[in-house]
Amino acid sequence: MPQKSSEYLNKAIDVLNEAVFVYDENMQIKYFNSAAEKITGHRKEDVIGKKCVTLFDKSVCLNNCALCQTVKNDPSQGMVRFQSPFIRKDGTKRMGEFQAGLLKREKNGAVEVLVSLTDTTEMIHLKEKLSFSFRNIIGKNHLMQELFRTIRNIAEFDTTVLIQGESGTGKELVAKAIHFESPRAGQKLITINCSAFSEGLLESELFGHAKGAFTGAFKDRIGRFEEADGGTIFLDEVGDLPAKVQVKLLRVIQEKEIQRVGENVTRKVNIRILAATHRDLLKEVRERRFREDLYYRLNVIPVQLPPLRMRKDDITHLARYFIKTWTEANKKSIDKISNSALGKLMDYDWPGNVRELENAIEHACVKCSRKTIEEKDLPIFIPKSPQKNGKRWKRNRVSRELILQTLAETGNNQTHAARLLNIHRITLWRKMQAFKIGV
Repeated sequence: MPQKSSEYLNKAIDVLNEAVFVYDENMQIKYFNSAAEKITGHRKEDVIGKKCVTLFDKSVCLNNCALCQTVKNDPSQGMVRFQSPFIRKDGTKRMGEFQAGLLKREKNGAVEVLVSLTDTTEMIHLKEKLSFSFRNIIGKNHLMQELFRTIRNIAEFDTTVLIQGESGTGKELVAKAIHFESPRAGQKLITINCSAFSEGLLESELFGHAKGAFTGAFKDRIGRFEEADGGTIFLDEVGDLPAKVQVKLLRVIQEKEIQRVGENVTRKVNIRILAATHRDLLKEVRERRFREDLYYRLNVIPVQLPPLRMRKDDITHLARYFIKTWTEANKKSIDKISNSALGKLMDYDWPGNVRELENAIEHACVKCSRKTIEEKDLPIFIPKSPQKNGKRWKRNRVSRELILQTLAETGNNQTHAARLLNIHRITLWRKMQAFKIGV
């Protein structure tokens, strides 16, 4: 590009409110506009000539992030858009939305990539305050809010995570959230259920096989680990892995390499491993059904999902979300669920957790013949609310002080408190909202 044209372009970009920088094939920053200085806190003279990782936490750059891939990709693939944390000069971590695309590619291999950056930190925080969901996980309860913070903290580090929780608590949703919040978000997320295959098939499924390795192996086949190269693999129900496969998985974690079944060639894989199980793996280790060394390799970052019975205040939000999702997919007009029906949902302990609640709402939506789901629309396995002994408190007698006292006596167990007050759980929730208790 002629010098005058280049100077003109630089001046034009410099007046933009959006941060813009340019880097070359060596990932070195060649241009940095004034807005980039303001948003990142770095002065252009301090970053020009430096690697673009200067702007990121080093854990974010895996030599495989979206910026690196933009240098390697065919120009026809166009603009890449992704979200990633970035680090200000003062060490503050912020969240940004990036757009990157090839500016030019010379025959000699020289490359320039143009990147724009928008700081979305405040917008994300505001959205979180106004919403009870995070990456399709619904939860206002303090246990879920803590889970959301944990996901954000661990997502950016390329560390093995073991997700534990009862069946139906949403372990796969958590794995997806970790992947899509991570630097690998632009790459594949491969999921495999370890309990769904026999030992022989599972080994081939994970590691691939060579032609002739066994009867029916008519050609070479890559496994899920190779398919996930550059991205993330999620091993669901890892507690069901056969002993032979456990040994091979340990090698993958330690050496980041695999061997296809029936082949002696070692292949490197660049993957992040997420694993999940509903089993008590420590018990499995003690009873010699799961390798102790593999357990500690998987359990680098443990994440425990709370059962639904421990966060019953989320049932209202989950029920309404499932109703909305089902009615939109099936084009049936259902506006809401009655307080009495919600009360029945609150009183049930949900051994199948969120998955069981979703199925119960689907049952109610199919059965409902009006615009409001009533008690009679719920599945028969949800018992009727127990009969209350004694007279029901008059609503005007349930004061703010009485509610606070009862909550203190029950350790903030709202279901127990409602029973002591002899009012419905939903009535208690509405009064707490009116009195601004726990808001």
